[in-house]
Amino acid sequence: MKLQNVWPGLGKALAGTLLLFCCMMLTGCVDYQLGVNLDSPHQGSITQTIHIANESNPTAHALLKQIQQQTRSVQGRYQVVSKQDVSVTIPFHTVKELESKFNRFFAVEDWDTAGSDTVLPKIISNLNVTQGNALLFERDRLAFDIDLSALGINGTEGFVDPSQLFNLGLTVNGAVWELKAGQKNHIETALWMPMPLGFGGLAIVAIVGAGIVVRNRSVAN
Repeated sequence: MKLQNVWPGLGKALAGTLLLFCCMMLTGCVDYQLGVNLDSPHQGSITQTIHIANESNPTAHALLKQIQQQTRSVQGRYQVVSKQDVSVTIPFHTVKELESKFNRFFAVEDWDTAGSDTVLPKIISNLNVTQGNALLFERDRLAFDIDLSALGINGTEGFVDPSQLFNLGLTVNGAVWELKAGQKNHIETALWMPMPLGFGGLAIVAIVGAGIVVRNRSVAN
């Protein structure tokens, strides 16, 4: 077999291996878990846990700094767990506030002005919430569009899998989805939440009805 016939495939494999090695050394593996927790129609939180293997890298440093700034902009709490781990908690009181704070946190125009010479990848994320009522319950439909195309590695298909560098996930009230780096992710889910006012009104009707029954029995006797 002629060497010139072997070299194109060998060169591509070598390029892919070297790129994977460089990515691992420069950025390290990233574990990012995004969570949305709705405890009731009037209380919940957006949570984020981030683990970066090489926190001393300038890109990692700029990313964590921007996450901290964005957290403050939506009245959230940014906590340094260790040199490589941080956690974020953003409270909300209605699903519309959830939508607003989520989209405000991931606003592309804010991430473009990180105040650093390091260029951060553009992660385009959007949450759309629609509400509906069914007697005693509230139905909240959450539609997430999370574009992670910027985390893809072009030109090395078959040799470098972005999932080897990024472990990304979304959790909504215990339900888990994997977010795929290098791709556009669309996730929809619906939650049924009890309406306190509805159950309160039902309790009042039951009490009034019971009182009428007791009164009628007393009059009959």
